[in-house]
Amino acid sequence: MPIDPRRPALPPLPTPSPHFLPAVLDALPYWALTTEQQELRRSLAGLLLAQGAGQPDCAAAAKGLLAYAVQRAPFDRESLALTAQTQAAAPFLPAKAAAVADLLASLPNMDNDEISYAAIAASGDQELLIRYLEIAARDNTAGLARLAPAFQALCRLPDVDQAEALLAGFAPVVPPPLFARLEAELALLRRSPEAALEKLLALDGDAWGLFALVGASHCQERLGDRTAALTACLAVRRVLPQHVNLTLRAFELSRTRETPRPARAGEAAVCLYSMNKEALFRECLTHLAATDLGEATVAVLDNGSTDGTGAMLEAIADLFPAGRFVIVRLPVNIGAPGARNWLLSVPEVATCQHVAFLDDDAFPERDWLSRLLATAREHPQTGAIGCAITDCEPPRDHQSADFNLFPPQMGRPSMAEVKERLFVCEPCRGAADVGLFAYTRPCLSVSGCCHLLSREALQGAGPFDIRFNPTQFDDLERDIRSFLAGFPSVYDGTVRVRHKQGSSLALAQTQAQVSQVLGNKIKLEYCVSDADADRLWRDNLALLGKDLKEKAAAVEALGV
Repeated sequence: MPIDPRRPALPPLPTPSPHFLPAVLDALPYWALTTEQQELRRSLAGLLLAQGAGQPDCAAAAKGLLAYAVQRAPFDRESLALTAQTQAAAPFLPAKAAAVADLLASLPNMDNDEISYAAIAASGDQELLIRYLEIAARDNTAGLARLAPAFQALCRLPDVDQAEALLAGFAPVVPPPLFARLEAELALLRRSPEAALEKLLALDGDAWGLFALVGASHCQERLGDRTAALTACLAVRRVLPQHVNLTLRAFELSRTRETPRPARAGEAAVCLYSMNKEALFRECLTHLAATDLGEATVAVLDNGSTDGTGAMLEAIADLFPAGRFVIVRLPVNIGAPGARNWLLSVPEVATCQHVAFLDDDAFPERDWLSRLLATAREHPQTGAIGCAITDCEPPRDHQSADFNLFPPQMGRPSMAEVKERLFVCEPCRGAADVGLFAYTRPCLSVSGCCHLLSREALQGAGPFDIRFNPTQFDDLERDIRSFLAGFPSVYDGTVRVRHKQGSSLALAQTQAQVSQVLGNKIKLEYCVSDADADRLWRDNLALLGKDLKEKAAAVEALGV
């Protein structure tokens, strides 16, 4: 594989042996969940450091994760504090990286300042945020400390030119190596892959090499150069063989990618339901009609709408091939699980091998269906095939990836009155999409925003449970039944679907909405026996571990 001569040299860091990952998976099965989620990464690093000097592989793995954490999220206080503590006990960072980490760890905490970024963020007032950044940039003493908590919000301002101008205002108060790193992240999130790649490859390798090559790999794949993307990913993984997502991503990039065939007649039906969202549903269906549906049937259910949804569906039918657009109209709203079950029973849907459910505000890639069907053919014993769900607006942060279970002792109970045993790991909510969740693997559950169900699994595990009306946890409960029946889900994060409104779980704000969520969580807990709850997390983590070990061995065998 050719090596880009501009590629930054990676920093010399403690590196565990190739045997570390299989060994730690046996000792700590939940290692297989992810090493990309900040809180879990810190917890894993701290646990490894506690093993003491007699475990050099553990120490090396922890230090590598901490070095990566500082580069990946340079303003994360908790990671900086643990890195500083570890560095003080046994220095491991290169000089430039150590200097940057020291600077960042020493920034004053401005939470209690009279001009509080936290209060501005809570207000949701964008003009106030912009004014805060303009004033902070002129603060020669605490400008960097004020930028630290606001940097991610700056990157997500609607006007990217304005965001770049605001960041440029901080150049006098931010050391040049750090400023270049921040400029590169803004470009990675908001500019073309060509522009971002130029800035990433210009970063100092000792201070930012791991971040630079992770970003470069993402840009190179977006540019269609999978060979260069794999080369960059493997270079980082050689330094961080313990990193779960890098291992999964390297394996994915090493696979030959063929163009999947479109859906054949009877192979798939695409189902959607909606209530009183005429304009949004029209936008969704117009987008769907422009994707490659092959010979799939599209079935839509008007779930008791009182606006113009019914007339809109009749009018929009012309966008789809004759005879392959089915409309169901109900006089009342029967909830999400009821609507899905109704659609499953529609004759044109009931004869299909697979059924894909899409939310009424989901916007998939053009070849989404053919790629999910190809994944289904690779995994014939699968209950549901899901994909990466991202925001619609730039930088299109992740909303969800694969869902798996923590061991019960690691969970954070949300209800004192209920014995909770099912604690879902959501590794990527709100995280920027830099390619590290673009992998395929088995899992417990996938997002209901876009998922493909096999008819065989539906017959084996049953449809959706209407006790979860109007919605919430109905997808997870069905996936759990499917998993227990021998049909685990598979997540294909190489397929991305943009989701306009976010999950109802994340959006719950009113007392009624929160009560609905908590009520359905109680139902979920009591739907699963203690024996099955114990089996679920153990079998789930065992499945992840087996898959990760096999992929790590395949990546090691690449020998590059």
